[in-house]
Amino acid sequence: MKKPILCFDLDGTLIDSRRDIAFSLNLALKEEGFRPLKQEVIEGLVGWGAKQLVQDALGASGSKILERVFASFWRYYEEHLLDETRLYSGVEEVLHKLQDYPKGVITNKPELFSQKILDGLGLSSFFDFLIAADTLPVQKPDPETMAPLWTRFGPRLTGLMVGDSIVDLQFAKAAGLKSCVVTYGFGKKEDFKELKPDYWIDSFHELEALDFFTGGPHV
Repeated sequence: MKKPILCFDLDGTLIDSRRDIAFSLNLALKEEGFRPLKQEVIEGLVGWGAKQLVQDALGASGSKILERVFASFWRYYEEHLLDETRLYSGVEEVLHKLQDYPKGVITNKPELFSQKILDGLGLSSFFDFLIAADTLPVQKPDPETMAPLWTRFGPRLTGLMVGDSIVDLQFAKAAGLKSCVVTYGFGKKEDFKELKPDYWIDSFHELEALDFFTGGPHV
């Protein structure tokens, strides 16, 4: 029997990138005379992709300068994306223990940024695939984001999506994957209850103990 695939979100799941994202976005906003946003406000906007992050930060009044601010954010973030970004505790250890499972990253972060971070933090060798915001014409939560995996592993694959946002849960349900919410990321626990994830973990260390890996619900 084939092992199920493991799909991981990046920001808020594998990496704590909140400080670098907030710093870069606020630099871009400052250029246009906007007041900086609090880090927790920016964290609440993460998950739908870089362009949407900037759009939400600007609000409706900033639509005319969206492209200019987005370009500035892109430039600043590329320069600062590894200043403060770190792996969450247990990530490297647990990924090593799960090395026999096919696994990869599915993120709404652009591929350029995602690959630089995976390389810079020494994570690239753990993963068999990366599907980023601009890898395909679609992105999470659209189930067609799974298209490369259906081609590679077959249309009836089983798997687990591990993430920290509503986007990840919506994607898991739409794509026919089991879902695992991490409670230490950008999302708020109360936001997830209605979607009823299959698993909750408060630390990445807890992932390997799920019954998913011992003949649980994926069988």
